[in-house]
Amino acid sequence: MLMQRLRFHSSPIRMVDLNSRSISSNTLREGINFKTSHTCTTRNLHKSSTGFKSMTTSSTMYMESRSTESLDKFREREEQREREYEQKKSAEEAQSEEEAKRTKINAIRTQILEAALPHVSTLGWSRNVIVKGAEEAGFPSVVHGMFPEGGYALVSYFYGKCNDETVRRLQEETKNGSLAVADPLEFLVRAVRTRLDMVIPYKPQWSQALALMAMPQNAATSLAQLLTLVDDICYYAGDRSVDFGWYTRRIGLATIMKMTELFMLQDSSADHANTWEFLKNRMDEAVQIQLMLSQTEGMTQNFTRSFNSAFVTARNILGIDYMRR
Repeated sequence: MLMQRLRFHSSPIRMVDLNSRSISSNTLREGINFKTSHTCTTRNLHKSSTGFKSMTTSSTMYMESRSTESLDKFREREEQREREYEQKKSAEEAQSEEEAKRTKINAIRTQILEAALPHVSTLGWSRNVIVKGAEEAGFPSVVHGMFPEGGYALVSYFYGKCNDETVRRLQEETKNGSLAVADPLEFLVRAVRTRLDMVIPYKPQWSQALALMAMPQNAATSLAQLLTLVDDICYYAGDRSVDFGWYTRRIGLATIMKMTELFMLQDSSADHANTWEFLKNRMDEAVQIQLMLSQTEGMTQNFTRSFNSAFVTARNILGIDYMRR
């Protein structure tokens, strides 16, 4: 009886123990599964982290490479700019030095030629008169290298100086071209006379100057000085037209001026009265010639092209901007 009770009471305990074992086994398996899953997840995260780290490292290396490349290019550009700046600065400095040197030489030339002019009456338009001027100016040893054109250098200087003085007077009279001229023909006659009056002090030696101006190596500059002067005279006389008459008036005035200059060398009348009468008559004739040419339309275009080339060439020879107005 007692044994039966013991069996009866022990059976549930065994069942509970078995159930407990079963629960523990399940819990153990779940724990193992969880641990395994956690381990796999950790490994996957580690792998992902490793991959991300690898990608980040590659990206960083790429950016560093690009940054290094950009920095090298930047340095190269800056160095190139610096070289270009230095070259430009050196060129500007060289040009400035050259201009300063040229200005100094021109100043010395002007000083020597000014000192030589008073001696033209005794020595003529020759190299000897320039040597005399150089001695008086304190530059006796620079004549041969500074004046390779010889006596013509003094002729050209004097001619240009007289032209500048004539233009200055015309500018004063017309307020730099802003005032209208009442009688253009009379204005032209007076302007030419003003210019030729400047030659009279050197009249006995002026034929020598004309011979030097006519020499082949000097003719281009001499013609340029003449055409530039007549252009200025016509401009301040009020001639701003762009028709065919623009050319005929200037070429006609240049011709009349040279004719009057030659006539003056032979004139012995008081105060050169015959010269100024000759000038007035030639100007009147020029007006009639201009009217005749303006009516000859077939010749207009050919004359225009030829005259335009002559005036442009004259300005280029003297280094003057032809379109200055």
